[in-house]
Amino acid sequence: MDLVNIKIDGIEISVPKNTTVLEAAKKINKLIPTFCYHEKLPIFGGCRMCLVYDVKAKRSIIACGSYVYDGMEIETENEKVKEDRKFILEMLFTRHPLDCPICDKAGECDLQNWGTYWGPQHNILPITPFEKIRPEEDWESDYLEYVSNRCVLCMKCVSVCDNINKSHSITKIERGFEILISPALKPMDTSTCEMCGLCVDICPVGAILFKPFKFNARPWLLKETYTHCSFCSLGCPVVIDHDDKKIHRIRSTAELEVCAKPYLGYDSFNTNRLKYPKINNNYSSFDDVLQEVIDLLNEKPSQTAIVVSPYLLNENLQKINEIASKSGAYITSTITLDLLPLLEGFGEYTSPSEEELKNAKKWIVVGNDITDTNPVITYYMNKKVIAISSQVERLKKLYPLIIDAEGGQIIEKLIEIVDGSEIIVYSNYFYGEDAYRFGKKLKEVQSQMQNKILLIPPYPNGFGIVNIVENLSYLPDIISKIESGEIKNIILFGEDIAEFLEEDKLKEILMTLEKKVIFAPFEDGLALVCDAAIPLNTWTEEDGHYSFVRGIKKVKASIKSNINNNKTFEKILNQLKSGSKQNIAKSNYGKLPAYFNIEKQNIWDVSFFSRRSNNLTGWKMKNFSMVEED
Repeated sequence: MDLVNIKIDGIEISVPKNTTVLEAAKKINKLIPTFCYHEKLPIFGGCRMCLVYDVKAKRSIIACGSYVYDGMEIETENEKVKEDRKFILEMLFTRHPLDCPICDKAGECDLQNWGTYWGPQHNILPITPFEKIRPEEDWESDYLEYVSNRCVLCMKCVSVCDNINKSHSITKIERGFEILISPALKPMDTSTCEMCGLCVDICPVGAILFKPFKFNARPWLLKETYTHCSFCSLGCPVVIDHDDKKIHRIRSTAELEVCAKPYLGYDSFNTNRLKYPKINNNYSSFDDVLQEVIDLLNEKPSQTAIVVSPYLLNENLQKINEIASKSGAYITSTITLDLLPLLEGFGEYTSPSEEELKNAKKWIVVGNDITDTNPVITYYMNKKVIAISSQVERLKKLYPLIIDAEGGQIIEKLIEIVDGSEIIVYSNYFYGEDAYRFGKKLKEVQSQMQNKILLIPPYPNGFGIVNIVENLSYLPDIISKIESGEIKNIILFGEDIAEFLEEDKLKEILMTLEKKVIFAPFEDGLALVCDAAIPLNTWTEEDGHYSFVRGIKKVKASIKSNINNNKTFEKILNQLKSGSKQNIAKSNYGKLPAYFNIEKQNIWDVSFFSRRSNNLTGWKMKNFSMVEED
């Protein structure tokens, strides 16, 4: 690596040859203000706020777009630089209203901050921006709002939509100071926009607002919890803004990895929460309701099945596995429909590294549209994309080569085109024996061509269940045993089963069972039809770990809860008798029975959490109404 020696404000440092002045200054903790710069976006250099003085060139240069050279000497705080920044701020304040008291960006606004450091916080002209003829631009959105007078023309919103999300949903119209940011297609909510919220998060001022958060809370009054999103198996880094009792928003970190599921779906954690246990829909004590579970497992373990959710933490899975093992009850999960047979067919699996994902030269997306189940992975797809599927919708943003195929044709087409240089991406499409066969074929392709295979379940902790829970039964086998009367009781952790079974079949099974117990985050849904319902924390309320695609990551609680999942499970475990283990035959994955409701998942309803979000549901209904009108 070639190094050059430079001096910044009298401090000598050595940095790599192709380093910008701004990045070099960061290494010695020098603060240089910016509006249009972000380390993950292409350099724009439009705001000029990062001007510094090049002593040898005897002129001001932009720090974000100027590269160091050997012997360079930079001054970041001389009088010329201060005057430059003051002038730029004066120009910005001629068009920017001083409406901080009603602006949601107040407290986290770059213009507010830099005005305090470097320039005036008043309008130097005798008129205000509201008295100027300044056109407004209505995005026709229920979730995003654009305030044209506040815009500082940094273009980061357009850049993040083009270069990170790649949906190209917003653009600029007009020129110069008359530039407006506008949806490429209106209404915004029914366009190519994926509602990731990155345009809101990256805006340095209050020009783009998230309507559900508008007038809701001041940022400095909220607490920040840095954690990993657990809506899907990618585990993207996010920030939860909360007040210990309520989540006010979930937003991206500087990594710019967030999608609509947490950004809009955060509200699902705030409503209809089951806070106290119930027996027959009447509130009961924890001791009484847990005793029912304990009696069931002690007295009828061979007639009882446990259904475990991939939305549980690893620590929870370990305890539930011990409960099933000690009692001798059956244990199953909805992941036995797709991920488990896939992995059993595939054999030993290792996910590609972060570097391999970032440096991939070609991608092959197989099965369902990955943009609906795991959108953030598409942010990595900067090279050629091939989609082998009959259902390609939002992925069209990447201009893929589309090979129309379904069922067994998919693997045939894959074998025809693969050359070993691609990363093959698969989320979900095949189930039962089809998933097992597909897993075997994928392994053959990898062995022959040395491809990297990226398996991304649409739920967060499927790999955790595979690695932790022992003796998993195939879910259709458990349902057959319920129908035959061999299994008479069920203990549900979460309500994933309701996402897969047709409604009439689910009702039939529930009526067949003698005892139904559910550990649930919500007091609606299956909690209403079970004999006992026990509160269950989500990843927003309990510390723990998930086995994400990108490794085991810790999630941190943001909301205070009066329960603790593991303590609840520990109470059950400590009072269990040792039962005889069930003889679980190795699953012979067959065709999935017709009563399983396997539909293509969309971004707004990929889980029982998403379906409870008013924001995601509203977005869904708006899109459906547009389809009906067409």
